[in-house]
Amino acid sequence: MKSYDLLNAAAGWAECRVSGALLAAFLNGCANRGLRPVSAEPDGDFALRVRLRSGDVKKAERIARKTQCALEVISAGGAPRFGRTVLRRASVAAGLLLIALLLVWSKLYIWEIEVTGNAPVPTARILDGLRECGIGYGSFWPSITSDILRSELLIELPELSWATVNIHGSRAEVIVRERVPKPEIWSDRDKADVVAAKPGFVTGVRVLNGTAKVRQGSAVLTGETLISAETDSAFSGPRTVHAAGTVLAETYYELTALAPLTQAEKVYTGERHSRWAVVVGKNRYNFYGNSSISTAACDRITTVWDCAVGGVFSLPVSVIRETELEYGTVETERDGFLACRELEAALHARLLSELGPEAEIESERFSASAANGVITVTLRAKCTEDIGIEVPVGQ
Repeated sequence: MKSYDLLNAAAGWAECRVSGALLAAFLNGCANRGLRPVSAEPDGDFALRVRLRSGDVKKAERIARKTQCALEVISAGGAPRFGRTVLRRASVAAGLLLIALLLVWSKLYIWEIEVTGNAPVPTARILDGLRECGIGYGSFWPSITSDILRSELLIELPELSWATVNIHGSRAEVIVRERVPKPEIWSDRDKADVVAAKPGFVTGVRVLNGTAKVRQGSAVLTGETLISAETDSAFSGPRTVHAAGTVLAETYYELTALAPLTQAEKVYTGERHSRWAVVVGKNRYNFYGNSSISTAACDRITTVWDCAVGGVFSLPVSVIRETELEYGTVETERDGFLACRELEAALHARLLSELGPEAEIESERFSASAANGVITVTLRAKCTEDIGIEVPVGQ
């Protein structure tokens, strides 16, 4: 590298290439205006390399234009450029440090709560119980004591038998165990009859307590007594007990379902509208002025981008985009075979919902008919099930 004095280095320098036919006129013009090139060397037949102070480059460009020459800055250096580079790098480092501090700060607060182990007790109720205990989104988790929180949560939610809260950064994992409901205790002091819950033909009777009022082959109606609480003992005489037993019977079902043979089918118009919003904590900020209720028929697709990295950090910031696809409707003919199959599946599911857990379907037949644009499917089924239910005496 060519040598230059410390003053020029402190002021900054620029190495330039000057090309043109009047290079001597360019150098004379620089001398007349007090410009002192640090060095000047030929660079071809009609070109010259000069090194100038950074502050003299603009003046040298004007001199070059007047002498019909072209000036091009090839490289630059010195204290000002070095200072700008250092400042730019320091700004980047400060930005990275700020981001790191924000991430560390965010991990001290709870921004995500995950509840596991619950079935009948809804997650929303457990979250409400946590809020009553002072734990929610944005809570400062270092101040949380797990033992105290667990005790308060069990008091707040008596349907839980056990609970624990594990903190993983900004994510709180709540694991609960629900209480097992106390089984119904059978007592002989509760006087009850076994009556028919539905009509049928009795195929078998098994009496555990009480007196059977029907036998195999009997036809019974709903509400008829199957096993009576009144019984007679050779030692204690007539008495009233809690009747119990199983009465199997053949039951018959006839279920019907209807569906139109035409249906409205969506036809998209191609119109698409998007709306944006940002959620910060519990507050939502919409970037649109009108209401979110659309006046046209449309499908709405909502896409949410959370400011989080799974298992690393999570911030209470989300970007939401709502896209609406407008459509119209046209009446189309339904496939009669598929419509029939759908109705048969629905009728079979309804039949299963009306049967007990130990019931058996002996036979199942479907019939279908179509008239006036409507298809009708009928299910006829023969089943075997326990039709007895316990009813307190006198009811």
